[in-house]
Amino acid sequence: MVLILSGLMLQESWVFLSTLPADRRQRLLAITAVLVSAALFGAVLPFAREPLAPVPAFLPIYQSALVAFDLITAILLFGQFCILRSRALLVLGGAYLFSALMAICHALSFPGLFSPGGLLGSGPQTTAWLYFFWHGGFAAAVIAYALLRDEPAMPVNKGAGAAIATGVAVTLAAAVALMLLATAGHGALPVLMSGDGDHPAKYVVAWITWLATLGALPLLGRRRPLSVLDLWLMVVICAWLFDVALAAVFNAGRYSVGWYAGRVYGLAAATFVLSVLLLENTGLHARLVRALGGERDERRRVQETTSELNELNASLERRIAQRTAELEASNRELRQEAAEHRRAEQALQRSREELHELASVGATAREQEKSRIARELHDELAQSLTALKMDVGWIENHGPVFDQALASKVAAMHRLLDETVSATRRIASDLRPLMLDDLGLVAAAQWLAESFQKRHGIECRLSIEPPEIDLPDPQATAVFRIMQEALANAAKHAHASRIEIELRAQDGEIRLRVHDDGRGFDAAAPRKPTSFGIVGLRERAHLVGGRIAIDTAPGHGTTIEVSIPLRRAG
Repeated sequence: MVLILSGLMLQESWVFLSTLPADRRQRLLAITAVLVSAALFGAVLPFAREPLAPVPAFLPIYQSALVAFDLITAILLFGQFCILRSRALLVLGGAYLFSALMAICHALSFPGLFSPGGLLGSGPQTTAWLYFFWHGGFAAAVIAYALLRDEPAMPVNKGAGAAIATGVAVTLAAAVALMLLATAGHGALPVLMSGDGDHPAKYVVAWITWLATLGALPLLGRRRPLSVLDLWLMVVICAWLFDVALAAVFNAGRYSVGWYAGRVYGLAAATFVLSVLLLENTGLHARLVRALGGERDERRRVQETTSELNELNASLERRIAQRTAELEASNRELRQEAAEHRRAEQALQRSREELHELASVGATAREQEKSRIARELHDELAQSLTALKMDVGWIENHGPVFDQALASKVAAMHRLLDETVSATRRIASDLRPLMLDDLGLVAAAQWLAESFQKRHGIECRLSIEPPEIDLPDPQATAVFRIMQEALANAAKHAHASRIEIELRAQDGEIRLRVHDDGRGFDAAAPRKPTSFGIVGLRERAHLVGGRIAIDTAPGHGTTIEVSIPLRRAG
């Protein structure tokens, strides 16, 4: 399931929040959230300095929920990084992990929560400085995310686990360093708190933190189109601005109206991105289920099409076998007649010539049948599939704009149609390349060499002299099939790394030379009962009055030379 999901997401990475453009509905929701937050901020601001009764249980509940939300968000972002390999996502996941770690340190050091002076060796200024390190560090990480969004993704072959481990280690080191600065380096830091009240220096630090947080907004909003993740990160930054303003800039100390309200904004900020990530995972799971169902349906249709093609191939093989059986029967009859009628030597010779002519007719008939089937596949089935692809393109262009499920399905249909068209053309080319009939032997030979090199990864060099050789059938078909069979034998048996093909027209003959640097074989060894490669080459050359010579030895490669008269003998 994980492999299927990874493959699906690699092909359709636009379904992630970091790449999916924000639609009108998302923008309206984000604007509504910001406006509601701003309205509540405006209502609370006049009372921000009003003191309230200390509620000891408030801070641990708030910090625990915040830590849980931020850790879950960090894990989800690291999971998306594993698929998309975006450095920006790795930094953003580290930002939420940093927020969770700093929230833990802040809670442990808060005076009166776990001990009168706070844990971790904290002093009276530790909690305040950890608050500003926490909010300023998160804002800096969001700015880094915004600057890294357009950077290229990490290579797929580079381990995502190692990158995440490095990011976690760096984040942990930063949190520990800031905690040590606020505890062990407490004496070197300016005074921010006088008991539970604020010192004037705190407002300077608070304004610096607020302005740094504000600086993330234009960087997040500068890219167009705006992604869903960027949109909701802007909402998060707005909530953090309200948090810092109420809890640090406009309040008068701890346990005031602004102090409590700021924590509420911080908790709301932690839920925005987490909520859309969780909703996204639910949507992805639904799309995956639909995609798997569609894939099963498409695979069934492909299997049905393949079965039909196999039936056509089996029918063709039956026809060839039937004609071969007829020729063998004729050959047996001729041999029996030769044994019974020794005096009819001249008649027997004529019968042998007729037998070769029948074989030639059989070969010609097979080539014509292959050509007919290949042309029907190319002209009818391929054109029908192309027309169907155009119809799918029309659906894609005129369908509902925001229906992502339909867009995903149409894209899958596009890919299946492309693969089916390619398979149809490949089958047609394997039966008989139409360019042999349409463009001639030179074009067909060039196509065969390029296709062989691409399919098998074996270097194949083709030399034709003169370049404009125009050879009629059946010689052109014989030369092409001999070249095709020689390449097939080399790919199957020779284990060669390089093949050279030379085609020359000289002295009234067509001369074909195919040489490979493979392992060769013992030409004197008995032929295997199921091996007809060399026999087939000799028979094809013989049917057009040609000659074939094979030079090979174990470990020394194989050279096949064929000479065919330009005008058919007889």
